[in-house]
Amino acid sequence: MSTTYKLYGMTMYRSAVVGVAGIAALLVVVLTGTPIGQYRLSDVLSTQLQRCGMAKSRHVRLSSGYNMPLLGWGSSGAKDIAAVQAVKAAIKAGFRHIDDAEMYGNEGAIGQGIHELIGAGHVTRKDLFIVSKLGNNHHAPDAVLPAVQASLSKLQLEYLDLYHIHWPKSEEAGPEVVPPFKETWAAMESLVDRGLVRSIGLSNFSPEKIQTLLKTARIRPAVNQVEVHCHFRNERVIAWCKKEGIHVTAYAPLSSPQTMSSMKKTVPNLLQDAEVAHIAKKNGKTVAQTLLRWGLQHGTSVIPKSSNPKHSQDNQGAWGWTLPKEDYDALSSKKFQLKYFDGGFVMDERGPYKNYEDLWNEPQP
Repeated sequence: MSTTYKLYGMTMYRSAVVGVAGIAALLVVVLTGTPIGQYRLSDVLSTQLQRCGMAKSRHVRLSSGYNMPLLGWGSSGAKDIAAVQAVKAAIKAGFRHIDDAEMYGNEGAIGQGIHELIGAGHVTRKDLFIVSKLGNNHHAPDAVLPAVQASLSKLQLEYLDLYHIHWPKSEEAGPEVVPPFKETWAAMESLVDRGLVRSIGLSNFSPEKIQTLLKTARIRPAVNQVEVHCHFRNERVIAWCKKEGIHVTAYAPLSSPQTMSSMKKTVPNLLQDAEVAHIAKKNGKTVAQTLLRWGLQHGTSVIPKSSNPKHSQDNQGAWGWTLPKEDYDALSSKKFQLKYFDGGFVMDERGPYKNYEDLWNEPQP
């Protein structure tokens, strides 16, 4: 007799799921002649569940109509040959959502790693969801097309799955944003028309700045990528974006301790937080897996960065379990709240962003 159960909002039948997956597993063995001992049941089940359409909870359907993996790999900080090896390790570990940016200065290396794996038949271009971001000095409408073309050339791609405006930066100091958001966004929309980009989005934009853009937008932003972690829950932005049908991607979901160290910022490191460690141990998970799981349950996609192949493999462990309510609530109730990436380099006493409140449209926590 079939047993029904709920998984991420989908009603499934256990006997049907196991039966289909089990039969598929046997067919793999029969048809290929490979000893069953060479297969891990979890791999076979995962593959069959995906083919049966039952792993959709690992993706989000964007307003553009495309599916984006909720667990991504962030490339910020990876350089040169280390970046080549890091992205290859991340893809081999199971990551299909790769986040990059012109500002990171590594598009060439990331593109090389991707190109090598596609050439070796490890993945196809269609398997991957590649993200990059418009540099802050290319907001002029006539600079947007050359910028994305340069990124595509470095990444060795014909199109990007998602392209963000990286920061709401003005190219000139003064009372107004130059050029206005609407002009840069119109140029971004033209990239979709040309087939160079499938989805367009924003990064580090407050609801108020997005509202300004929406007044003239022909294509709505599919994603807003912002800082989110237990020490900066960013609930206002997430709630507003959800209401507007804009998905939120969380960068720095592990609080980015290495970047904070390089920026000489002394802030609490969530990877060394005693409460998080206790919750992780209770659930039989690593601290990183626990923080990533919290981010997924917080309603965001997450893009942890790591150049360590083992860490990339371990981070995949954010899937396959759920934080109990009491643990999720505990991590969602931390009193210490601080935006670690405050965008100080965008601020200028001459404007348009003279201080934190000008840039983020909210008081500093």
